Amino acid sequence: EIIKMLQDDARVSFRKISERLKVSEATVFVRVRKLLKRNIIRGFTAIVSPEVLGKKITAFMLLKIDPKKLNNVLETLCRIDDVYEVYDVTGSYYAIVKVRTEDQSKLRKIIDDIGLIDGVISTETAIVLRSIKEETRIKI
Repeated sequence: EIIKMLQDDARVSFRKISERLKVSEATVFVRVRKLLKRNIIRGFTAIVSPEVLGKKITAFMLLKIDPKKLNNVLETLCRIDDVYEVYDVTGSYYAIVKVRTEDQSKLRKIIDDIGLIDGVISTETAIVLRSIKEETRIKI
């Protein structure tokens, strides 16, 4: 129940949680600390609108990668500013990357830069026309 409340509103006070769960604030504090220590809760963050902050283009890139160079490629991808998610996947591709950037010219540069990473064999890019569902909460 604590996790659900924090997912709904990470700003909710321990006092409010304790009142709802009918336990002491100290109990809530200890439970949250345990959840953090066990990495069940990885942190608290604000969910921002990328478009409002100028990141108007979202794209997914599917990458074919030399398996011998996979780890180095994945590490390099993680260091690119406009790359927000990197997934090691099964199937025809070795990785899927989520990119958010300002415009098509910046996206083109990112695509070119990723294509030049040692170990990247080929890329395929899908530009998002509209987002139907983006969920950050895990259902409990």
